[in-house]
Amino acid sequence: MASIVIVDGLDLASVRVFLSVVELGSVSKAARRSGMAQPSATARLQKLERQLGVALLDRGPSGSTVTPAGVRVAAACAALLEAAESLVDRADSLRDEQRHLPLAGTRHAIEHFLPRWVAATSLDEVRLHVTDTDTLQVTQAVRSGDAELGLADGPYAPIGLRSEILATEQLVVVVGSSHRWADQSRSVTVHELNAETLVLPRRGSGTRDVVEAALAGHESGVVGEHVEVDSLACARIAAINGEGVAFVPRCRVRQDLERGL
Repeated sequence: MASIVIVDGLDLASVRVFLSVVELGSVSKAARRSGMAQPSATARLQKLERQLGVALLDRGPSGSTVTPAGVRVAAACAALLEAAESLVDRADSLRDEQRHLPLAGTRHAIEHFLPRWVAATSLDEVRLHVTDTDTLQVTQAVRSGDAELGLADGPYAPIGLRSEILATEQLVVVVGSSHRWADQSRSVTVHELNAETLVLPRRGSGTRDVVEAALAGHESGVVGEHVEVDSLACARIAAINGEGVAFVPRCRVRQDLERGL
């Protein structure tokens, strides 16, 4: 128990002063380096000697010199300070990790939902590292630990991950203003859809999963001609340009509809 009491009572500042005396060969110089008065440095050194039960310095008229025992203790003192600094560095690193939040999301979720959610939440101490990708890659990033949080689109919750529905929205069929459906008010049938060229995001997209799940619910599927694009933005442009029928979240085409595109 005595050794525990000694360890608990050790003052790292006193250990640092002693190491400065070893390096500089003078208590007064060590005190100046440590930013304290010489009597305070001397008192710290004397307390350290009492705690360790070892004479660290020979004090004489011309100054103090390190004893042979002090020289041998110095190496352990240096190791103690190094371990303490390592502890503080590790704690700093852990605090940085706690403030850092790697997040993967689809571009649609990041652009249209994330800014509002961040603005409504106190994240002053958190640094977001955001990666945009498709729904498949979002779930893979969370499973692998590359992302702690994922924002994905799609009709189903990802298997094996905890999930929560944060927002719902409607996919709408989008065609260019020159398409024959542009002026009609009635709904189109699945048969009519499959007779058209469909503009679909590549596999891995949550939007594509929604479309295929909806068609499957009508005992159909993507059976007609279709083209694949890299993003919802590309699908929207392709539809406006008359290249086919696209499926786009209503919020992405609201302004187009207001402008009559």
